Amino acid sequence: MISSAALLAGGLLALAAPARADGTAPVVNSGFETGDLTGWSCDPGTGAVVGSPVHSGAHALAGAATASDDAQCTQTVAVQPNSTYTLSAYVQGSYVYLGATDHSSTWTPSTNGWQQLTTSFSTDASTTSVTLYLHGWYGQGTYFADDVSLTGPGGGPAQSPATPTGLTVTATTASSISLAWTGPSTGSTATSYQVGEGSTVVATSGSTTATVSGLAAGSSHTYTVTALDAAGHASAPSAPVSGVTQTSGGGPGGGSSWHPSYLSIGSVYTPGGNVDSFFSGLATHGKLPDYGYEYLTGDDLPNWAATTTTMVQHSEQLGMTRVMVEYGMNGNVDGTGVDYTNMQSASWLTSYFQALKNAATAANAAAPGKPVGWVIEPDMLGYLQQNYAAQYGGDASKFPAATSAAYAAGVLSSGSDPAFGDSLKGLVEAIGYTVKKYDPAAFLGWQVNTWGVRDALKDTDTMGWTAGRQSVASTGDQVAAFLKSADIGYRADFVAFDQWGQDFGILRDPNPAADVRYLNAAHWSNYLLYVQTIRQSLGLPAVLWQIAVGHLNSTHTPSPGYFNASGSFPDLDNTTAEQNEDSASTFFYGDSFTSSGNNLAFYGSNPGADPKVSVSGSTVTWGSHLPEAAAAGVVAVLFGAGTGTSTYGVPETSGTDQSGPGDFGYWATRTQSYLAAPTPLP
Repeated sequence: MISSAALLAGGLLALAAPARADGTAPVVNSGFETGDLTGWSCDPGTGAVVGSPVHSGAHALAGAATASDDAQCTQTVAVQPNSTYTLSAYVQGSYVYLGATDHSSTWTPSTNGWQQLTTSFSTDASTTSVTLYLHGWYGQGTYFADDVSLTGPGGGPAQSPATPTGLTVTATTASSISLAWTGPSTGSTATSYQVGEGSTVVATSGSTTATVSGLAAGSSHTYTVTALDAAGHASAPSAPVSGVTQTSGGGPGGGSSWHPSYLSIGSVYTPGGNVDSFFSGLATHGKLPDYGYEYLTGDDLPNWAATTTTMVQHSEQLGMTRVMVEYGMNGNVDGTGVDYTNMQSASWLTSYFQALKNAATAANAAAPGKPVGWVIEPDMLGYLQQNYAAQYGGDASKFPAATSAAYAAGVLSSGSDPAFGDSLKGLVEAIGYTVKKYDPAAFLGWQVNTWGVRDALKDTDTMGWTAGRQSVASTGDQVAAFLKSADIGYRADFVAFDQWGQDFGILRDPNPAADVRYLNAAHWSNYLLYVQTIRQSLGLPAVLWQIAVGHLNSTHTPSPGYFNASGSFPDLDNTTAEQNEDSASTFFYGDSFTSSGNNLAFYGSNPGADPKVSVSGSTVTWGSHLPEAAAAGVVAVLFGAGTGTSTYGVPETSGTDQSGPGDFGYWATRTQSYLAAPTPLP
């Protein structure tokens, strides 16, 4: 998606691009001998034509891949239905990819000289054009390409795409309006779209969504969308749609319909029995958390509606906004390939979409017109990027997925609902659309991991503060690029982040500096930088989710007598289930604690000269970093269980987890103290 400011920087654009003459040659400027990129479209700032090295002639393509861009160059060419084609090109460099979107691809891991890549494909009865692409890989440097060839019958006569339909406003903030529409299925193939306001183009998009940014709060706007094919032929504009930006909030800060104007707090919450009794008792001492969240898991699809109904009703009685954590795609098996398998199974997705529809319908019935939150698919996108992105060029739109199962199951309807493709991108869009179709007041966001590329939070330990922070941001850019290709901003209100490595006390490691799961204040600051980098790239506020409730031992914070008659919080022994240390609560709420040895050196470390970190003898003090979280665009922190049966902090499920808080009330005490005077959002 491109903002209106970027589009208008070079002056106003006409709604319809001028048509180019159609040629019979399948590939335009196949050897780049025009000396420019005529016929090709490259990621901004990455593509150039060079005089050396070349395979033949006087010019070749140079694609400058960076840490956040694979330097993709594309060209859409006309082809004949039911025909066979062979695509080839000469390439040079590390990890160079050649392919035709939705058909076939090939790649080479490395070549110092020119090497020919070749792949073949056949078109079906309805295919009249294909998009060819070349790209490198993130952080692998510049690749070169020359002599692109597509052998096979040429395309037919020129025509324009049909008119897009179903243009709707999907979301608004105080400064933006998001739109979605259904692309045409007749006429020439649409390869891009232009959103117009009057005679001015205000956004362009390669997909069927766009966001117009830089708008005034409380302003009204009317838009149409026009489809363009590869030759620049334009459709007629769609029927118009109008939208109004919010008067305040809806962005990184301020209030909105789903979050207050201060940085809010949430808790894991499974309603019923001793759990409700615990929260009812806690309410006599101060404000309860703003949100309560519960899981919908993939091994319990038939019960999603009942679970949602109970959750919504009970949290309403306690005054907490309910949040469903939809954790279905992996079937409640935390395996790195389960999501990948399930998303390609039509039978699995049929059951999944029916359960999702039932849960969203139940949420709307239990709280009609009231916000119910949805954190969508923890770990899924992280595992997919970590394990499979390389083979699909880092592009989620190329991952296969059986999205059409949503239509076969009757959850979505062809014609009246948008047409979402059989790809990971289409699946992401279909999930968000389904939730809001059946629960219109819902607010939702996809969950993001710190390890989708690699966990960079400790890079400042090995690279130094400045270079390490740059590495953290660069890693965030790589993750954001993949998330954008998956279109996780479609119908989304936020982006959620967890923190892998929490509840580290269970490891009892005597040298925390050498263990990736132990975080000091500097590492948590890096985490906020990572969050800020990604959420700014996506243009969404951030919600931190499943942040562990455990605290660092020997706290100087006094305990209220209703938790500990001694007036002190006892140390967590890092042995008993649910009594394990973590530094999250200490970092976000702030605390002073006594330490020694390796722990003192580790937790007292302050390479970034954080003014809120200090050491006096054996006492380490961390000030509250919730203001820093708010400044990074975080609007809510949802605390809960970390790893296994480590530190829950509040009752969660049946059995021992309902007997009381495992961290002896520390987190509950600090939460209520904070909510008495919370941090306002900027």
